[in-house]
Amino acid sequence: MNVLRHLLAGQLWSPAGFEESVQLTFAAGRVCAWDAIPPHPPGADGVLDARDAIVIPGLVDVQVNGALGWSFQAQHRAHFDAIVAHHLTAGTTTFLPTLITAHETTLTASLALLADYCAASPAATLPGIHLEGPFLSPEKSGAHDPAALRLPDEALLARFLAAANGQIRIVTLAPELPGALELIRNLTSQGIVVSAGHTAATYAQMQAAVDAGLSFVTHAGNASDWPHRAPRPEGFWGSEPGLVGALLADERLSGSVILDGFHFHPALVAPLAKLKAPHGLVITSDASTVAGCPPGEYSGGGLIATVHAAGYATSGRDGRWLAGSTITLLEAVRRGVTLAGLSLHTAVELASAVPAHHLGLAERKGHLGVGADADCLVLNEDLSLRCVIARGRVVSEQ
Repeated sequence: MNVLRHLLAGQLWSPAGFEESVQLTFAAGRVCAWDAIPPHPPGADGVLDARDAIVIPGLVDVQVNGALGWSFQAQHRAHFDAIVAHHLTAGTTTFLPTLITAHETTLTASLALLADYCAASPAATLPGIHLEGPFLSPEKSGAHDPAALRLPDEALLARFLAAANGQIRIVTLAPELPGALELIRNLTSQGIVVSAGHTAATYAQMQAAVDAGLSFVTHAGNASDWPHRAPRPEGFWGSEPGLVGALLADERLSGSVILDGFHFHPALVAPLAKLKAPHGLVITSDASTVAGCPPGEYSGGGLIATVHAAGYATSGRDGRWLAGSTITLLEAVRRGVTLAGLSLHTAVELASAVPAHHLGLAERKGHLGVGADADCLVLNEDLSLRCVIARGRVVSEQ
């Protein structure tokens, strides 16, 4: 891996737009200077010439379950390395390894090993763990193992937190379950983001959860309810906003969407991004165990899935449910542009600066200002990937 001193960018993403002809200077893995490219730019070793390309910040994913048939429940560091390499070389320089619903013994062992792995600072930045389950609704279990679901339990949560040794950053749960509000208060008091997902919560239940400290929605519109008609005490079918309606209506709520073209209709992404601006919408891959796998049947890491030739995966427990995505976050950015009609600037923002904001990493991640980590991607004009740089080192060249 080559250590860079300078990066010459033809177009460089900034919070205000794309800047032209910028020379970035790196030192000790950080951006230390921004300058106009001089008439005679530096050459030789340590200089990457991307004057014909687009440079964007390294992408930040709040939900990565695995890749290549491996999951973060595999409990083998070699498998973790393979997952990290798959996503890092595709442009995701920071992400939350995600553990889905499993029985207590599996989850506690996985949390302990994964916490140590995150703290060891591998090639990508892993700022903590996203625990998605087991406190989820049986009605909305999706690809999760329904036999391993649990009601909210303070003692069980304490065992999970102890095993994770301070590394849990997000917990996804169903806020309508009995005891959930107590867990939300407990988690938020420790600085952990609590997110609603795999839930049948009504608008009223979501309001109570937000009042208790819940602030996020996991993969909105998937394994959760859209606005619909529901029976009212008066006897008629009234309007029920559901989880998606709560996200739309409550300024205190932010959320993520899986932008693979299958999980969330692309036509809704741009208006949702506009409504929830500037920090209310995040693009995630929700890359599953089968991300990067060819079509076929797969089982492992708590997931039973079929990968289809069209590029989506369905759950082997119930083929009507999608089983996470098969893509990486850069592909989600591309589809944001090509399918959802987002500008490249907005698509990058939703996959870098906004998730960095929610993870408390905005000073270091999601931009390339002075003092930021030197994490960036070099893209060709067609948005294909040319180069990945992490902490000032070239980690992948196409």
